[in-house]
Amino acid sequence: MTSHGDPSDQYNPTHALGPTGSQPDAEWTLSTTETDDDNAPTFLGNGYFGGRIPAAGMGYATTPVETQAHLAGFFAEDGPVEKFANIPTWSTLAFSDESGTFGRLPQTAQADEQDEWEHGAVSNYRQTLDLRAGLLTTQATWTSPAGHRTDLSYQVLVHQARHRVAVVQLTFTPHWSGSARVSGIFDGTSAGLTERSSKGYDGAAAEAHEAVTTLGTGISAALALRLNLPTGVAADVAEFETDQVQSVGVQATFDVKAGSTYTVTKYVGVASSQDSEDPLSAARAAAAAAADTGYGDLLAEHEAAWADLWRADIEVLGDPVLQLQVRASMFYLLESTRAGVDWSLSPCGLSGDGYNGHVFWDAETWMYPALLAQHPNIAVGMNTYRQQRLAAAREYATRTGFAGARFPWESALRGDEQTPPGFETGDLEHHIIADVALAHWQYYLATGDRGWLAEKAWAVLEGAAEFWVSSAVPDDAGGYEINQVMGPDEYHFPVDNSVYTNVAAAGTLRIATQAAKIVGVAADPEWDRVADGLRVPLDEDLGIHPQYDGYDGEIVKQADVVMLQYPWEHPMPADVARNDLDYYVPRTDPDGPSMTDSIHAIAHAALDTPGSASYDFMRRSVDPFIRGPFNQFAEERHGGVFTFTTGQGGFLQVFLYGFSGMRWREDRLRLDPTLPPPLDGLTLRRMLWQGREFDVAIGPEHTTITLTGGLPTRVEVAGATHPLRQGTPLIVATRRPDLLPISDLTGASRRA
Repeated sequence: MTSHGDPSDQYNPTHALGPTGSQPDAEWTLSTTETDDDNAPTFLGNGYFGGRIPAAGMGYATTPVETQAHLAGFFAEDGPVEKFANIPTWSTLAFSDESGTFGRLPQTAQADEQDEWEHGAVSNYRQTLDLRAGLLTTQATWTSPAGHRTDLSYQVLVHQARHRVAVVQLTFTPHWSGSARVSGIFDGTSAGLTERSSKGYDGAAAEAHEAVTTLGTGISAALALRLNLPTGVAADVAEFETDQVQSVGVQATFDVKAGSTYTVTKYVGVASSQDSEDPLSAARAAAAAAADTGYGDLLAEHEAAWADLWRADIEVLGDPVLQLQVRASMFYLLESTRAGVDWSLSPCGLSGDGYNGHVFWDAETWMYPALLAQHPNIAVGMNTYRQQRLAAAREYATRTGFAGARFPWESALRGDEQTPPGFETGDLEHHIIADVALAHWQYYLATGDRGWLAEKAWAVLEGAAEFWVSSAVPDDAGGYEINQVMGPDEYHFPVDNSVYTNVAAAGTLRIATQAAKIVGVAADPEWDRVADGLRVPLDEDLGIHPQYDGYDGEIVKQADVVMLQYPWEHPMPADVARNDLDYYVPRTDPDGPSMTDSIHAIAHAALDTPGSASYDFMRRSVDPFIRGPFNQFAEERHGGVFTFTTGQGGFLQVFLYGFSGMRWREDRLRLDPTLPPPLDGLTLRRMLWQGREFDVAIGPEHTTITLTGGLPTRVEVAGATHPLRQGTPLIVATRRPDLLPISDLTGASRRA
């Protein structure tokens, strides 16, 4: 067999198996041999840009999920709100034997080239996602309409180290001789809300480029590609011609021989006007540099960057299916954000434009904590996003009759309210201001960075506190109320004294008072006065917190009152905490969003609920929502947005904060590990706290806490404090509520 191409640029077939040529590692790979519409396509990204990749292994498809491509912060203005705009699909690298095409091409003047990739026959199909390497490999044998059989193998990556680079490589072996054509295209079919501002073509370099600009906001995205063709093969390189305005590309035609193997590599550069003065030059330079480096070295860089991220891991013993669900959930979060990219996360991350790509409490409450425990340098970008829009939040508060800073329920480019007309959430769901404040405080507790607290976070915390003081109104009993709002339960509104809102508001005021002391400024005395006076409804007869004044047991949308325990750690007797769970779980809509049962699992773990409640609710938080073959979340059991990274963030928190019992503290590391009986063990690798790195290995009887980096510190476990230093692991008992008799409800919520 003859191979054509620069060895440094060729597809390495060992990566279809594993990093060393072994069989795929079952704990790190997901794969499918099916091509039907029940298989939801995965997406690849690096936090700067990304794209969903269809079953063909590259290109654009409309079913079962539209395979859009996205660039962080790429918002257009469409009517009354800003919307996440798509960039052209960058992954198209289609193959043709002149009788048909494997891979969809944008609309052209030639009708016979408008076929989907299924045209012809596909056999020997397998698509594999390597979570550890951030690499998607697709292998198939394609039989064209002319009866020509060709073995095809695609690899696609969005480079984890070079944020402006993606690569698509095609290796093919024809079992026929004749003329073949490869088309490297930017497909603008789904690039709505944009118009093309420029395009160019360089046949000598097999290069094409274009820039598209968002409607209304004028943000430019530039894309450039270089096609590296097989060496020693005479190719006719031409510009791809199309009637689709946002599409451009390069086509190369050359003769092939039966039994020979050929490699074509498409190097992609993407840049935005939001971080480059000349995005087109930046994109072209990124593509050229990638081509000069070659695929082999690029892949090595990419895998090394992923290996660095995966030094932080969640290892699940005794359940390989759950292990893959956990790793895939972290993988999709990491694909949608990166250190130094200060855009927050929408409920779909970079996978799609659900909810118009807007930023909700999903970022701070559900996805952010899952990153903070092991990747604070990435998580902090969500805080930076809010800080950069503080002026807009202050203007919003003033315009609506409040003091301080009012962060919008739906935020996008500018930071003003982007809730579409007709939805009351933007007017009423004020708890977002507290959710933003808590995320800032958690980052300070996790890192101990007083300079950041003073220079970056303080203005946000001060503005949030001022908002809540202006929102609270005196009641007849000498306390305070917050009226006419909507809590996380969006089925009931407007309500007075939403218990979640009041607890979160009081928590924000106390956080601001603590922060003031740390940064050396005087806290407004009103902050403590209002925090202490805010009414927290409590039904003495039922021993529960009513969701709001007048609540009478109606079905609620999602976790609301139960979040008083976590993340707000509102002090309450353990029996009230249990009563809240027992009362609200059966009153929560089973068709609500996926993250609710994550909270139930974390709360039960903290309460030492006898039996396996924490495990059962953890399973409820993932099993009805995860979709094959690549372990992505749907928002709801029967639909909703996809990929729902919000739900994956909530699911991960069960392991990072539920089974570990970790809670952020300023002066000590706080853990309280427990292990539900169906699991053989759980190890949290490279957890971070204030400059320390540590592992937590939770076993059936004992938990070992190992300081792997940083200065000695103190660890609080079950109320007792222990020293922790490198070289001397701390071994403590693992809580086992499953061994308690069901009648034993004496466990207490361990809160310092």
